[in-house]
Amino acid sequence: VGYKISDTMSVTGAFQKSSDISDQMGAGEALDGETGTSHGTTGFGIGFSGTFGPATVGFTQASASTADVTGATAYKDLSTKMSTMGLGVKIDLGDIDPFISYGTYTADGGATKAQHTHTASEFGLTYALGSDTVILYVGNAEDKYSTTDKALTSSGMEVGYNTAVGPASLSIGYGTKTKADADKACGLTATSCDGYSLTDIEVGLSFSF
Repeated sequence: VGYKISDTMSVTGAFQKSSDISDQMGAGEALDGETGTSHGTTGFGIGFSGTFGPATVGFTQASASTADVTGATAYKDLSTKMSTMGLGVKIDLGDIDPFISYGTYTADGGATKAQHTHTASEFGLTYALGSDTVILYVGNAEDKYSTTDKALTSSGMEVGYNTAVGPASLSIGYGTKTKADADKACGLTATSCDGYSLTDIEVGLSFSF
């Protein structure tokens, strides 16, 4: 259900009642040995978007849990609880337009004590230099898949430059990404492990007539 508070603000509420145990509010996962025949999902969520002067803000909070729907003793203690939150802010300052976002997700399995936690944040901006544009992005993420798992951390950076000369448009981009995970060493083809790194340079040239 959506409600328009004003021309610049709105709020949305959501309710979930489902037999799908691996789609809690669009993001969850069953961690406690539940099955689709024994369990169902109930969830609630709320979202807000608004503009305050030059700033546009978006916020989402949701939570859900699974529960036995059969009444069988073997299933009554099995349950997964999850929560997720996201926040984004974009600011229009004329030639400079920065943005920042942050998100977190946690899921806990009751009997198994399994736990998944994920957090991520990013910051960036676009900077207009006449008809040219400079783009900057910095992001970080952390993922854990149990209460004893050492986190997989990822960080990345990108910078780009776009310009046009007559009918020619030129785009240049440079980016790096690194990952660390103290309990997962890198193999030859692994991309989510300790010590992984990537550097990327891209150049694009196009003509219009």
